[in-house]
Amino acid sequence: MDVQKNKAIRRVVQCFLVFLALCILEELVIIPHVINTMHLISSVGGLIVLLIYIRFINKPLDEIGMIFSGHKVRKGILLAFLLNLAPAAIVYLWEYRILSLQGGAVFSLYYDKPARSFSSAGPAVFLAWAVACLMISVVEAFFYELSFRGLLITLGSRSLHFYAINIIQAALFTVWYLMRWLSLVVYQSDKYTTNQIIYLLVIILVYEIMTALKLGLLRFSTGSVWACIFDHIGFGFIMEIVHLNDDSRYYTRIIAYQAIALIITYVYYVYKKKKIHEMQQEAQMQANN
Repeated sequence: MDVQKNKAIRRVVQCFLVFLALCILEELVIIPHVINTMHLISSVGGLIVLLIYIRFINKPLDEIGMIFSGHKVRKGILLAFLLNLAPAAIVYLWEYRILSLQGGAVFSLYYDKPARSFSSAGPAVFLAWAVACLMISVVEAFFYELSFRGLLITLGSRSLHFYAINIIQAALFTVWYLMRWLSLVVYQSDKYTTNQIIYLLVIILVYEIMTALKLGLLRFSTGSVWACIFDHIGFGFIMEIVHLNDDSRYYTRIIAYQAIALIITYVYYVYKKKKIHEMQQEAQMQANN
């Protein structure tokens, strides 16, 4: 590995370690001992650190993919809608069908607790918690996407091949989420068997790596982080609000959901890559003529 690649990886890792420190503080200290902050401390704190860093190096936000263009924003919204509509329809309907054959399926809408559903708590309480869920999804989406698919990919892409930096940011993103698993092991391991803890670890590894790779492909395909941001908001909100029965198939649902979304995104990535190659060839031909 040459010097430039070594520097690129060091920059990525150093930046990530700052974010990870905030995550460890929240997951292993604040949430277990003080209050459930809904992971907002690490997200808001990380976003502030990110913006300070961007300002310190005197780089505009479009350097990390946050391009303030109406076309980019509209395209991001449309892609996020399609990337969530197809997986949500397939996965939820498939699960609904299975549950119906087993004795009955019931959809319910609530955030965090069934007691906050429309039928149990009434429209005012339900809407208040639904808005809170949406706001949390928005904050997390901006932090994760500007940091992992924005800054980290930008830092490494000048010296590393896209596939390499996409794998690196996916691995780091997964390490971030492993802090939640580590918190469970440290503070709640007595509530779970060893097999359950190992099962959860495997689920997190598979699910988070798939999610991060998908979002990295989306960043490359669109040239901005807007599609990543809106996709993250849509998925986070749907998974937190829409429930089926006792949610016993939750982990199967989220893995199937992201697997479908990853396949769709990869097809789109291949299409965009081909279009870019064709445009480059055409420009080269025109230059030669």
